[in-house]
Amino acid sequence: QRLSRLIGNVLTFNRGRRQALQLNRRSGDVDDTIRTVLANFAPSLAAKGIESRFEGGVTEPTQFDADALEQILGNLLSNVEKYCRSGDAVAITSSHSDGLVEIVLHDTGPGIDPSERTRIFEPFYRSSNNLTDGVAGTGIGLSIARDLARLHGGDLSLLPAERGAKFRVTLDVSS
Repeated sequence: QRLSRLIGNVLTFNRGRRQALQLNRRSGDVDDTIRTVLANFAPSLAAKGIESRFEGGVTEPTQFDADALEQILGNLLSNVEKYCRSGDAVAITSSHSDGLVEIVLHDTGPGIDPSERTRIFEPFYRSSNNLTDGVAGTGIGLSIARDLARLHGGDLSLLPAERGAKFRVTLDVSS
């Protein structure tokens, strides 16, 4: 699954650089998509001793690209899988208001150093410290996730958190 996600990221990154990224919006259930992605990660998170929780709040079908959302969440959860340790947790919440879906993913892992916060969305940027050294990755996951959220009329941002990393994904689902 990691290799498949990596290949998908490389292909998406390449399409994005050629300005060929397009969404395939369909009516669907955002919360079901989140549950599916979380279920795909559940075995590896559980094996590492990382608890996962989801509180859905999108109660009606919306127009969105499920594949794009899966890739966004897959990239965020992949980082949880890589950097969190046993005893850490990840919580995901979703809400829908005025044509905008908001998904917040908050983990209790090591977080992101304040000096790195402005660079984490740059393609191929990988911080180097005791936590990240020796962890496989390309450094394009967050860049791709942000590009896909913005293509969706929304954004991906890093929110302040007392502990861990907290990301907010917004998607315009009004069309």
